[in-house]
Amino acid sequence: MRTSLPVVLLVILFAGAALATADLRRAEQVTIVVYTTPALKDLLEKDVIPRYQNATGERVEPVYVAAGEEYNRLRLSGASPEADVFLHASPLYLEKGYSEGHFLPVNLSGAQGIDATFQGAPVDGGRAWYAFAWSPLLEVYSPRLGQAPDLATADVKFGLAHPLLSNNGVYNVLFYETLDPAAGRFALARTAVQPTDSRSTINGIADGSFDLTLGYEAVTLLYQAKGAKVATALPILHGEPRLVPVLFSAALVAHHHNRDAERFIAFLFTHETQSRLGKSYFRSVEPGFPAPAGGANLTGLAPVTYDWSQWRDLEAKLPDYEVQT
Repeated sequence: MRTSLPVVLLVILFAGAALATADLRRAEQVTIVVYTTPALKDLLEKDVIPRYQNATGERVEPVYVAAGEEYNRLRLSGASPEADVFLHASPLYLEKGYSEGHFLPVNLSGAQGIDATFQGAPVDGGRAWYAFAWSPLLEVYSPRLGQAPDLATADVKFGLAHPLLSNNGVYNVLFYETLDPAAGRFALARTAVQPTDSRSTINGIADGSFDLTLGYEAVTLLYQAKGAKVATALPILHGEPRLVPVLFSAALVAHHHNRDAERFIAFLFTHETQSRLGKSYFRSVEPGFPAPAGGANLTGLAPVTYDWSQWRDLEAKLPDYEVQT
């Protein structure tokens, strides 16, 4: 019996699709896909990824998206995620993602020396996340203001980052809700532009879109090195400087395809990587390494700490900091 041409073509088509799927799966298995914040772009592409690839022969592909989109892409992918590793500036999404089954425990040997501030709470098999770098939250303002304004009374144009789309926005909410919610309402009433990532937050000061914001030290120092005309200080609230650590953290995606994904996370905590963070303006979670050049003086300041396992309380406040237009 002769097989008709359309049937033959259909068989070839299905066979080709199967091979393409197999090739895609093989590509996923040899490439570590990292969902990450744009704030880490220079650190990853100019230092961490090249050194990891040279040491292991494995390819690492960073995917840069804003915080809210990053998490939603992972959540919607279900049991077939694109990403293997999640690098984030806000443990809120990592705690939430672990509770919803999107992350696996991370088990780092030799992590005993890391301060509790830089670790998630213990879970079966390890921890939900570890911070591998940090940066203090800074008040970033236009040099024409002359000095760092008090965030509780500065009657200028604020540029509070978007709380539902940006990690930076999460820290804005944490800052104000922990220290003075009334000051947060004051700042929000003077906010018209809400950037969606750390870089546009700093650029907004440089291009005059607004006069005052809260941003990461690492990103601000990077932009100042590139010539951005912005001034910085630790956030001043009611006359006092405040220290709020921004935690750049790693989590392991559930159902990830690359068996070496956890090895990439461990690479972030090696002595060599930790010793080099300052060159990219980040601070090490391992004690003993110098602060980045031009970094804020933190001497004598107690950090404002937050129990990220209480993420639901913080998440409930995020919509209150979205400007309604």
